[in-house]
Amino acid sequence: MGFMDKAKKLAEQAQQKLDETQKNFNKSDAPQPGGEGVKYDEHGRPIQEATPAGATVPPAAEPAAPAADPAQEQPAGDAPAPPPPPASGDADATPDPFKPIQ
Repeated sequence: MGFMDKAKKLAEQAQQKLDETQKNFNKSDAPQPGGEGVKYDEHGRPIQEATPAGATVPPAAEPAAPAADPAQEQPAGDAPAPPPPPASGDADATPDPFKPIQ
């Protein structure tokens, strides 16, 4: 019986230490009174609330969209133009990949 008593006592001590550690961990996760904690985005990166003084926003990586070609614009209310006919000749617009080349 001595072995079982020692095992039970050690298990109780381990459970107490586990409970105490969990309480301390939860206290450290709680936001501190007197200020908001750091906020993070969905990727875990900290979010900056305001840009520092003197900081500039970098220009957009993509250039502005080019102006539409007036020849391709259609007046409102007209049906779209049909697609152009396929080029004449031996070339097939959609060749059969399994057909042997002649």
